[in-house]
Amino acid sequence: MIEPAPGAEGGPELAAELLAFLGGRVAKFKLPCSIDFMDALPRDPNGKLYKRKLRKPYWAGRRRAI
Repeated sequence: MIEPAPGAEGGPELAAELLAFLGGRVAKFKLPCSIDFMDALPRDPNGKLYKRKLRKPYWAGRRRAI
């Protein structure tokens, strides 16, 4: 999940641009399969990300999370 910078619009164009940027810098197996955009990522009062809340939608409907 990505929180676009202020003034940037998340969408297929930005996702393609990010994947093109990463293509020459990161090994192919490390590239993300998909890029999801959120207006604001869930954070605690100190600014730390709530990783469990970020993972939760991807594990919905499964019997167990790895």
